[in-house]
Amino acid sequence: ASHLWARLRRAPAGGAGLVAARSAWRVEVGLTVHALEDIGDVIAVGHGPTAPGSRVEAGAALLTLDWEAHRVSTADELYHTQWALVEGAHPLHSPFGGTLLGLCSDDDARRLGPETVLATLHVDRPGLAASQLVGEAQYLAAVRG
Repeated sequence: ASHLWARLRRAPAGGAGLVAARSAWRVEVGLTVHALEDIGDVIAVGHGPTAPGSRVEAGAALLTLDWEAHRVSTADELYHTQWALVEGAHPLHSPFGGTLLGLCSDDDARRLGPETVLATLHVDRPGLAASQLVGEAQYLAAVRG
């Protein structure tokens, strides 16, 4: 599971000339509380190879959140604990095929929270239908097990 949330808003229908207009959505994507608990403190954002305005396929790399955290490396029965610095990267992949409208900045990512929008896409109905979205209730039931 990718532990993403998606906020959908109606967008103007796309299509021009001989191409029929299609229903379209402006989709904002961020990380769920569960995903945020798995990530340490974000120290940098690396944008993927796709620039805003470009077409992306579902699964395409959008950005990478570089993070660091501390974990217990050793402990004994007298509660002496040693901590180790752990670093990693959390990739964000597009859950839809569509057009990338924008990505978050380093400043936005450093204040990462459950409402932070990491990417904004323009997605048409077929792109949305091809995704494997679940509703919030179904997601929470799966996470809580």
